[in-house]
Amino acid sequence: MFLKMGETLTDLCLVAFALAVAALLFVGSASLPPPRFEPLGSAAMPRGLGGIIVLLSLIILTRALMNLRKGPEFTSDDENSAASQHAASLRQPSRSALVLLALIIYIFSLDVLQAPFVPVTTAFFMAAGLAIGERSIRNAAVFLGLGLILSTVISLTLSRFLYISL
Repeated sequence: MFLKMGETLTDLCLVAFALAVAALLFVGSASLPPPRFEPLGSAAMPRGLGGIIVLLSLIILTRALMNLRKGPEFTSDDENSAASQHAASLRQPSRSALVLLALIIYIFSLDVLQAPFVPVTTAFFMAAGLAIGERSIRNAAVFLGLGLILSTVISLTLSRFLYISL
């Protein structure tokens, strides 16, 4: 029961933080000049990112509110111990440190080494996914595929629609 309430409270705090970041993006993009030559203008990216953050925050908020409406769930001792072990494994600081290390290597590769965007982003997505989740061949394949799709879509979107060369 306490584990579920803690997760809901964490989700609500995350939503509040994300909405504050989105508000900063919207306020900051309001002072950017209108487009002159480019099709969307310089404010399109922050506004689009803010919109995506708001949309994803609303999804998390809906899930958190549904969890609050359900009320406490009573489970057996075996389920409680399995849930607490799973929650404890997700809170391991080593996992966070691995994600931070992967992010530092990712930024270093793109900025200093000038490595190509798609392979580096694919590798980062797989490394971060394996750092957070279970380390298995199946998960590696899933994160590799998702990373490849995500990095390719981002690269094509930036180059074809926003005329940003990576």
